[in-house]
Amino acid sequence: MPRQHASGGPARRTSAAGVGIGLACAGMCAGAVTGCSTSAPRVEDVVTGFFAAVSRSDGAAACERLAPAARSELESSAGTSCRRAVLQEVDPATGPPVVEVYGGGAQARVGDDTAFLAEFRDGWLITAVGCTSAPHPDRPFDCTVHGG
Repeated sequence: MPRQHASGGPARRTSAAGVGIGLACAGMCAGAVTGCSTSAPRVEDVVTGFFAAVSRSDGAAACERLAPAARSELESSAGTSCRRAVLQEVDPATGPPVVEVYGGGAQARVGDDTAFLAEFRDGWLITAVGCTSAPHPDRPFDCTVHGG
C-alpha cells in the first residue's frame, strides 16, 4: 500500500540510486575515517531521536537531525518549511535501529524504514530517510527524503 501524506494524498517518492553504492565505497576506507565501535551509538541516537521527534510531531527537532542538503531538498520539493514538510513526508518508525557503519557513512534500519547517514564535522546527520528497497537493481532504494 503506498504511503500517504499527512494531508491524505500519495507520498512523493524519489530515487536514491547512489546511496547503496556510496556506502559500499565508504566501506573500503572504514578504518581510515572512523571506527565502527564508537560510531554506532551516535548513529543510533540520531536515528532514534529523529523518529521520536516525528512521532511526537516535533518537526523542528526532526529537521535538526537532517543534513543541510536533505533539509534544502525537502523544503524545495514540498514548498514549505522543513518542520512542516518532514511531518508530511516521513512516517513514524518504531523499534530499535539496526545500524551498519561504513567509515563516514551509515545505514540504519528501523522497522520497515531505512535511513542513511553521513558523518559531518559536528556529528552524524541523516542524508536520506523514508527509504525502502526498490524493485530495480540499478536503484537500490527509493527514499521520501534525500540529499547530501
